[in-house]
Amino acid sequence: MRKTVPFGLRLRCLCVVAAAAFLSACGGAAEPAADLVLKGGRIYTVDPARPWVEAVAVRGDRIVKVGSEADVHPLEGPQTRIVDLKERLALPGIIDGHTHFLDGSIGLDQVDLTGVTALPEIQERVRTYAREHPDEPWILGFGWLYSTFPGGLPNASDLDAAEKNRPVFLYAYDGHTSWANSAALRAAGIDARTPPLPVAQGEIVRDSKTGAPTGALKEGAAGPIERLLPKPSRDRKLAALEKGMRLAASLGVTSVVNCSGGADEIDLYDELRRRGAATLRTATAFPMPDSPAELTDATIAKIVAVRDAHVDDRFVRGGIVKFFADGVVESNTAAMLAPYANNPAVRGTPHYDARQLEAMVRKVDQAGLQIFIHAIGDAAVRMSLDALETAIRERPGRQRRNRLEHIEVIDPADVPRFGALGIMASMQPLHAYPEPSFNDVWSTNVGPARVAYAFAWNSIATAGGRLVFGSDWPVVTLDPRPGFRNAVLRQDTDGTPPGGWIPSQRVTLEQTIAAYTIAGAFSTGEEDVKGSITEGKLADLVIFSDDLFRIKPEDLHVAKVDLTIVGGREVYRRGE
Repeated sequence: MRKTVPFGLRLRCLCVVAAAAFLSACGGAAEPAADLVLKGGRIYTVDPARPWVEAVAVRGDRIVKVGSEADVHPLEGPQTRIVDLKERLALPGIIDGHTHFLDGSIGLDQVDLTGVTALPEIQERVRTYAREHPDEPWILGFGWLYSTFPGGLPNASDLDAAEKNRPVFLYAYDGHTSWANSAALRAAGIDARTPPLPVAQGEIVRDSKTGAPTGALKEGAAGPIERLLPKPSRDRKLAALEKGMRLAASLGVTSVVNCSGGADEIDLYDELRRRGAATLRTATAFPMPDSPAELTDATIAKIVAVRDAHVDDRFVRGGIVKFFADGVVESNTAAMLAPYANNPAVRGTPHYDARQLEAMVRKVDQAGLQIFIHAIGDAAVRMSLDALETAIRERPGRQRRNRLEHIEVIDPADVPRFGALGIMASMQPLHAYPEPSFNDVWSTNVGPARVAYAFAWNSIATAGGRLVFGSDWPVVTLDPRPGFRNAVLRQDTDGTPPGGWIPSQRVTLEQTIAAYTIAGAFSTGEEDVKGSITEGKLADLVIFSDDLFRIKPEDLHVAKVDLTIVGGREVYRRGE
């Protein structure tokens, strides 16, 4: 029996059908409203397909719409939070491509000598810390500059004048040389009778007349003291990391690549993620041993297992190994092709011979691990490129994201190899900051013949290499803004030298921002999910108080971070 439908109900049904047909013709059901919309300013996406847009919509932790304000407006609902940019600049979240994040975070509660250029101020900071921390068994810190001291190295007696009862142990700003007072040397049993180390392992610097240690320890010579240092508890490490993450958020840094740490540090980040306390995405490297014999199958299996456990994790990642091919220019431990200008008897000694490094690189490459190699001197750069090239030729066709770290001095013949081999150049713009101490030590040691290819950012990029920029925190500040400025100008904040230090190696602001964003994502295999403001990617965003493209380059370091967003979640707002 046919049932009669009232006319009014039939009309409503027809309207519903018509509306459904209209929505279907327009691409389906109405899209849910966005949780967040940014508009009213300038948005630089770092996406070459659409570098500049007017608005961005975010739903959950993802970017769902990028385009004009008219494009995004249909996603604005009653509960959508609107952020009016008010002519400010929005960028993808900053990815710091080279940090030691746990060390830097713990260092926030130690003696900070960053930027200090006079011994009396160092001594006063040590005294103040000692007075304010009477129960600390050791006084620890970092950041002193070689140029503060005659001859470039400090003396234990100068630390004794500040604190003689408790051991004091301070790392140089680069982490490759340390400074101990007499109490610290005694605690470790380091005296005139202590035998010298093999050259590749480090040096106990000694008085030329008495043979007594001066208090300066190069590279691995600090080992006996480091083994005595109080180990922070797990809770202290977690609290330090949360403090470090708050600092990162205040600077617009949403991801970091850790060039140290290993499984224990990865586990700390994972705990913060599980607690919901992680506001920073991390990828962390495993340090490699000193010889091929120590690189066992079990070691590699552990690294692979940690990588696989986090393969889909957007806050915690592994699968990276880190080699040290050499030391640093300041202490003449970076491996050079020709002798140092300030010490013609020395070229620096690599941490491995070429065959050792090649064997170890081939082994970890066979396991599919990503390889970072610290290589500062031109001999270390060449040896590292050779080892990576051998692995590439042995197993062609594989996707690799291998990097050299620092590359402070390079022979011109090796510049094109980065692009040709697909090896990334991970460099730190603020390491080339041309302050007087830098010129007095670094440039003097290298000598004028090699300075033209010092920190050769533009040469490497022009030859097809991919630049990845970072800080090396705590070696220099985690703040990316001074790095922006120095990458573009290569001048100190007083405008010295006029025209920039080796101006041919400067890069553009666009290149700089790409090196701090999409290149960092590429270097950990995550360019499909972060590094640019692109639909479908993670909503990691930073808003600056000023448009970095419209202010003077000289002011890049003083533009403020107003808002930082990680996965659609506000993690920092200036003034709060």
